[in-house]
This record gives sequence, C-alpha cells and structure tokens, in this order.
Amino acid sequence: MDWITLRGLRCWAHVGVSEEERRRRQEVRIDLDLGRDLKKAGRMDRVEETIDYAAVTREVRRWVEGRPFHLVEAMAEGIASQILQKFAPKEVRVQIRKFSVPGTENVGIEIIRSRLRTT
Repeated sequence: MDWITLRGLRCWAHVGVSEEERRRRQEVRIDLDLGRDLKKAGRMDRVEETIDYAAVTREVRRWVEGRPFHLVEAMAEGIASQILQKFAPKEVRVQIRKFSVPGTENVGIEIIRSRLRTT
C-alpha cells in the first residue's frame, strides 16, 4: 500500500475532561497517514486520481475546531470516520498530540482505522 502523509497540522480545539479545560481553545497537532494505491495518480499526474490533501486538511480543521470534545480519542475517531467516508482511503492513521499536561512535552493518542470491505 502507498501512503499520503500530513504532519503537524495545527488546530485549536476545545478539548479536555474538565469544563474548565474545554472552556479555552488549546493547540493540538495532528499527523495523518492515508493508505491508498497511488500508481494511477503517479502515471497520470492528476489530482483526481489521488486524495487532495488540501481538502483533507480543511475537513480535519473544520471537524476539530467545530465542536468541543472531552477526549482526544473521540476527536481521533471522528477524524478517521470523516476521512474514510469523504476521501475513501483503504486505511487511515490519526495521531493527535496536545500540550496541556504539566511536566510533559506533549501527550496524545494514535489510532488506525480501515474502510469496511463491501465484497
């Protein structure tokens, strides 16, 4: 499988277990890997044969900044679901880091989700 990668997408989200933490926006950084066969895109040199990562970036930012979350796990599930539904990669990896835990550089999660096969 081939991979499209997006690294360090910065978004400002209302995320946290406590209401106080969710009250203010905080920076999260998101890394994405989208698995898809890219041979045809490479041969044809056409964006229609691949996944438009600018469109993915806009969709992720809209999702993350458009609602509050208690958990980054919920944020990641929503991102993965949106990407699988709208852009149809075979697989997506979502990593989210946030910078709000004292004494750490960052904390975060990583999930991998696949499209259901319909055959």
